[in-house]
Amino acid sequence: MSVGAGERIRVISELDPGDGAFDVTDDRVMAALREAEDRHFWHRTRNEWIAERLRNVGVSKGARIIELGCGGGCVTAHLSRCGYEVVGVEGQRGLVELAASRASEARFWLHDLRRGVGELPERGFDVAGLFDVIEHIERPREVLESACTLVREGGMVVGTVPALRALWSRIDEQSGHKTRYEVETLREVLRGVSGAEVVEVVPFNRALVPLLWVQRKLVTRQDRSGSARANLEVPRAPVNELMAGVLRAERRLSRWLDTPRVQGSSLWFAIRVVPRGGVEPPT
Repeated sequence: MSVGAGERIRVISELDPGDGAFDVTDDRVMAALREAEDRHFWHRTRNEWIAERLRNVGVSKGARIIELGCGGGCVTAHLSRCGYEVVGVEGQRGLVELAASRASEARFWLHDLRRGVGELPERGFDVAGLFDVIEHIERPREVLESACTLVREGGMVVGTVPALRALWSRIDEQSGHKTRYEVETLREVLRGVSGAEVVEVVPFNRALVPLLWVQRKLVTRQDRSGSARANLEVPRAPVNELMAGVLRAERRLSRWLDTPRVQGSSLWFAIRVVPRGGVEPPT
């Protein structure tokens, strides 16, 4: 049953419309964002990767997932269609409204996550998701620890991040990234998260590495101004579908080929929340 429109967005706090990477008050920008997230091969295949990795780490249909920094609801909508019970949290009203329009089965909380998670009304989720979020944050370990407080013992915090510092370019700057992660630097961050253990760090989008290296070197040399809106352009249909097919083939092959040393342009991670109080002493 679809969640009623009046119940899908709960207002807790709110970011100023001008605080994000995109101008959420510009209808043209919001339309371009929705089109990119619906059609671009990168978003479509990332959603498929996330759903597959969740299944691989044992997160079954019906699990309760909270997505922190859900943006326009691209991942939220996909996970909802996959049978998960999803709550999306986002600080910008325009993005939450977009997310609610595309994910009718999900609930949303409008909240400025810079204030922390203490005001969020529910705990005990099976999974907290941070999909391309922590690369925007100066102190990612603190954010991951906050996410752990929203998850039941034995549950997981999962996410994706851009990878390979060698791919850094003007596009990262326009997107508000603080870094691109290497496998070991991400593992170091995850190992430092109090109350959690590392489950896995997995590279993906390996086929994009040479293409992005060339593209981003050209952008770095040629584009000294630009805007985040330029990142919303969808490739022409033949190229877009070809790249989607390549990345899907990579995902299928990765099920049988163990190639952890082959780097990808993105990383998936999962950590498990361990018991917080330890074993209670006998009375």
